[in-house]
Amino acid sequence: MAIRRYRFDIAVVGPVHIGNGMRYGKKDYFASGNKIAVLDTRKFVSLLDARQVERYCDFLEEDRSYSGLQGFLNNSDLSKVAERSIAYRIDSPLATARSGAIQYHDVWEFVKDPYGNPYIPGSSVKGMLRTAILLNILLEDDSFRSLFDAAAACGRNTARKADRSIVKRAFFRERPDKADPDTVNDIMKYVSVSDSEPLSTDDLVFAKKYDMFSKGDPVDHKLDMGKLTLLKGNVLDVYRECLRPGTTVSVGITVDDRIDSYFGDRALDAQGLTTMLQRSFDFYSECFLNHFEQEGEAASSTGSSAALDGRCRYIIQSGPLKGERCRNRAVNETGYCNSHQGEAAKQQQASDSVTCYLGGGVDFMSKTVVGALFGAEDERSEAISRILYSQFPTRINRSKHPDLFGEVRQAGFDPIDMKSQYRRGRLSKAKDDHRHWRDSQLGVSPHTMKWGIVGKQKYPMGKCDVTIREA
Repeated sequence: MAIRRYRFDIAVVGPVHIGNGMRYGKKDYFASGNKIAVLDTRKFVSLLDARQVERYCDFLEEDRSYSGLQGFLNNSDLSKVAERSIAYRIDSPLATARSGAIQYHDVWEFVKDPYGNPYIPGSSVKGMLRTAILLNILLEDDSFRSLFDAAAACGRNTARKADRSIVKRAFFRERPDKADPDTVNDIMKYVSVSDSEPLSTDDLVFAKKYDMFSKGDPVDHKLDMGKLTLLKGNVLDVYRECLRPGTTVSVGITVDDRIDSYFGDRALDAQGLTTMLQRSFDFYSECFLNHFEQEGEAASSTGSSAALDGRCRYIIQSGPLKGERCRNRAVNETGYCNSHQGEAAKQQQASDSVTCYLGGGVDFMSKTVVGALFGAEDERSEAISRILYSQFPTRINRSKHPDLFGEVRQAGFDPIDMKSQYRRGRLSKAKDDHRHWRDSQLGVSPHTMKWGIVGKQKYPMGKCDVTIREA
C-alpha cells in the first residue's frame, strides 16, 4: 500500500456557489455605500439597551413592509449601531437598484467556517471528481444501460432508481465484511480530499440567476404572453453568494494506490485524474455546451496560468497569513509575482489545466451521468427530457391555452390541467410550463444553460480551471 498526495489548484472562471442550506432576506441586510452589509445579529443586539431590543424584536415579529431592515434603520436611531455590527460586506447591484432604492431578495449563503470565512469543502471537490470517474466508467462499459432500462420499466423515479443501481455497480466493488457492519465497501474510500484554506469574504460576490436559451430555441413560447423578444435567456430574481471570478484556491487530495486495481492499467495519479476530468468535460461539451453560445465569459478555458484578476496565484504556506492568497500583482502571464516565480516553475511541471464545474446552481448535465448511457444524441435528449418532465410537468388551464395543451399531448407527454390563479381580480397565472416536452425538438435537454450575472457580466455557473500537481 502506498499513498500519493496531490494539490488541486482551482482557478474560478465563473461564480462558484457552495451553499450551507441557509439564506437571508430583507430583515438581515442593508445597504452600506455601494455594498450590501450582512448584519451580525448577536453583536447588534448586544449593543442595544432593553428598549431598543424590544423595538427590534417587534420589527422581526411583525414588520411586513417592503423596506425591511433598511427601513427599520432609517426610521430609528440605530443606523450607527448597525454599521458597527456588520458581519461582512459584499459588492452587489442590490445596494444601488432602481433610482437608488435597495432591492430586496433572499440570498443563498455560501458555506463558511466557524470564524465566518468562506472555504471550499473537500466533499464538494470529491463529489465533482466522483462524478467524472463515474462518467468515464459508463463511457467504457455500455452494460450499465440495462440498469437504466430496468429502472425506466418500473415507472416513476426512473433517475433515482437508476442512479442507485449504477453507483452500486460502479463503486461498491469490495466484498462486505459481515463481521463489521460499519465496513465501507465504496472504493472511493481510497480517495480523500481536504477542505481548502479559509478565504476572505472579499472573495464573495452576489450572482443573479440567468438561464440561457439554446441556439435552436425560437423563444416563441413568449408570443402568447405578448412578449415578442430577442432576449437569449431568462433573468431570474435568485441570488447566491459565490466565489468571485478570478479567485484561486487549492485543496489537498490523498489517493491510496489500492484503488488503482479497479481501473485496469490507468492509475489515479495526476495525469490519470486529469485525463478523466478532461474526458468528462469533452463529453459535456459535445453533448451540451455546443448547443449554446459561449458569449460573455471573462476568460477562456484554455488553461492560462495567469490569475483572472491579475493577482499572484501563490497561497501563503506559513505564518499568520497562512492560507491566504498573495496580494501582489502577477508578472505578465506567469500567474505569479516576482517573489514567487519559483512556484511558476513548479506549475509547469504539473498537469495541464482542465475545465470543471463545481458547486450548486450548475447545469444538470455537469452534475449527472445519465447522458453517458446513450450513444445517439436524439435518444439521449428524449430520455433526459422525460426525466426532467417528471420533475417539472407542464400545468395548463386547458380552457385558456387549448392549443398548447394539444401540442404537449401531441409530443407524447401528459399535461396537468390546472385552475387559473387570480390576484386582485386579475388573471395572474394560467400555465406553468418548463417546456421540457419540447427538448427533443430543440435537440438538447435541458434546453437552458445555467449562468450567473455578476455586475453586468454573465458567466457560466461553477466553471473552474483545475490543475493537478504533486504535493
